[in-house]
Amino acid sequence: MDPAGAALSIDDPGVRWGEGAFETMRAERGRVALLERHLDRLAEAAAALDLSPMPGREQARTAVAATLAAIGGGPCRVRLTATPRPTLLVEAAPEQPLSATPPAVRAISVRGAWCPGDAGAEYKSLSYAGPRRAQRRAAAAGAGHALMLDASGRLGEAALCNAFCAVDREVLTAPAAGLVRGIARALVLESVPVRQEAPSEDDWRGAREIVLTNAVAGALAVVEVDGAPVGDGQPGPLAHDLHRILRGALGAGAGAR
Repeated sequence: MDPAGAALSIDDPGVRWGEGAFETMRAERGRVALLERHLDRLAEAAAALDLSPMPGREQARTAVAATLAAIGGGPCRVRLTATPRPTLLVEAAPEQPLSATPPAVRAISVRGAWCPGDAGAEYKSLSYAGPRRAQRRAAAAGAGHALMLDASGRLGEAALCNAFCAVDREVLTAPAAGLVRGIARALVLESVPVRQEAPSEDDWRGAREIVLTNAVAGALAVVEVDGAPVGDGQPGPLAHDLHRILRGALGAGAGAR
């Protein structure tokens, strides 16, 4: 239906209290390659946040398939929202094809935006004010992404993505403590050697590469933070490797299943 014609009760818990969870996914050729991983994470969020009753897994599968069938087979972004009414919302919009090489992006840093002890921030709940606020700051600065730091300047994640840093001879990413347990992040951890330790401010500011990942855009190479270049200011080998892995997993690469 046209979004302008959709209706949702004003006393739905998602509207009134921000109670609910969501998943944002990439579809290629009429299917979401990582749908089961997304549904697993949605169920984990519902359990961790004590959300009940929630829409069933098969209902979600059916709704996603029906939505994709209605809009055609081009690449698109699919958002699945569930609240404990139970209410199920599925939105889909055209998305740009994934490029063969990782896009270069600019970022700003936001100190204090990441709270490592906040277990609730590990799930994509509808109470999403913190990342949204950080991303608005990035947009106001003319940047595409906000790097969320703790009070001491350690890098946790970005407002829309998880973050990996190539520091010296290893790759670092913050452990999933107070940050989103990303689907793309999990795929990276399954594919390349990564040490799970939050990069200090000296580490990430001096990194050879900073790469952002999510399950819609794949891998993004951060080439500038706060106006200063990252490494040589160009996407590097880590960004290319992660983008290749994620393109395949998302159904857009040569090895897509």
